[in-house]
Amino acid sequence: MNKNNDMHHTIPKEQLRNKSSWFDAMLGRVRTDEWDNFYENVPTKLGSKFDNNEKLHGLLKSLYKIYCGIVGPFHILPDFLILAPGACGTTSMYELYLRSNEHMLHTNSINWYKVLFPSVFTKKIRSVVGKKTLTCDGTGSYILDPHAPKRIKKIIPDVKFVVMLRNPVDRTLSHYKRRIRNKKEKRSFEEAIEYEQNHFEKEFQEYKKNESVVAFYPPTSYLARSRYFEYIENWLRYFPKEQFLFINSNDYFKDPLKEYNRILEFLGLAPHHPNIKGKRGISPAALFDDIVTKPETIEFLRNYFQPWNEKLFNLIGVKYDWK
Repeated sequence: MNKNNDMHHTIPKEQLRNKSSWFDAMLGRVRTDEWDNFYENVPTKLGSKFDNNEKLHGLLKSLYKIYCGIVGPFHILPDFLILAPGACGTTSMYELYLRSNEHMLHTNSINWYKVLFPSVFTKKIRSVVGKKTLTCDGTGSYILDPHAPKRIKKIIPDVKFVVMLRNPVDRTLSHYKRRIRNKKEKRSFEEAIEYEQNHFEKEFQEYKKNESVVAFYPPTSYLARSRYFEYIENWLRYFPKEQFLFINSNDYFKDPLKEYNRILEFLGLAPHHPNIKGKRGISPAALFDDIVTKPETIEFLRNYFQPWNEKLFNLIGVKYDWK
């Protein structure tokens, strides 16, 4: 983890009390007993530990790249990707449900990326004992990056996509409240929205220029992240609609098992009814009770997103009951 994107700089220390141990990292084990657990793999933990030592950090990074170059070709790429702009239920779907399925294995170059996934030998051994092997990647930044579809098309053109979309009013407010709690936002919601409407487009164009380097989507993007039509239209320029399964996150929150099995059917897997006991990705009900939103602001959001929602429904051929 580098200094430009260090989770420890943006998440309060009290929330990191549940981060994964070294043993968890080595086993690739994600704890699900608490809603605010944080998983770090071995390279990330090493990078965090030696982040302040530039020489050692640089040496470890170089050695890891060499390692990835050697073993990367023996690893597989994901069979499907989970796309969502954040605050749409992806963490609980991925960590609680998809990880419970025996057919799923989870774990700066293409080889660096491939090392995050199981080896071809693991897949072969599992096939011998009659187990199907599917791998998944779920990263919130993919769906927002205008260059991501083109890159993914080159590497895994037949990959499938599970897209989770929440009522944009709910998602926008949840996004804001999480940033308040994580001490990334200090302005009132109305002030933040006003800033976004005046500055987002310029910041986005700057972000869009950095196609070949690590760039970060504008942080004040509460409205933009909920204009689903804009970025899904871009993804459908590169991939046929048949490779996408669209999930209404509000339906998932009401009946997660039903939506989980829709995903399994889409992936060609048998129905599965796990006994879910974890809390990963499920926020406590009263977590944001002290953050109040004005009724007129909610009405503004409903009116703002209504035309964007209609464009989305016409694009994907599905209409959700978002009010």
